[in-house]
Amino acid sequence: MKNKTIILITFLTIVVAICLATAYKVNKRHEYREVLVVTKRIVEGAKSCFFKDDCTGNKVSLETLISKGYAKKEINPKTKTYYNLDSYVIKNDDYEFIEVK
Repeated sequence: MKNKTIILITFLTIVVAICLATAYKVNKRHEYREVLVVTKRIVEGAKSCFFKDDCTGNKVSLETLISKGYAKKEINPKTKTYYNLDSYVIKNDDYEFIEVK
């Protein structure tokens, strides 16, 4: 092979490797942000429920939030299935959504 051909193949290999790594990173970040948006919607519903004193204690299930109208049935963007209704939000110093599988 000629020297130019080897250089061209090396250059194309490097470009393809960089493009694949970037696409993978962008896809993972997109999936993470999709999940973050859905969980924030659920947590905001729980915050409203606790603020209006419709929910008591430190834990409220997704089923309770849906029945009281503070949340809707959400789909997990990773698995493309609905979140289990036994999933819950814990109220401590901060609110945390715990997914039950």
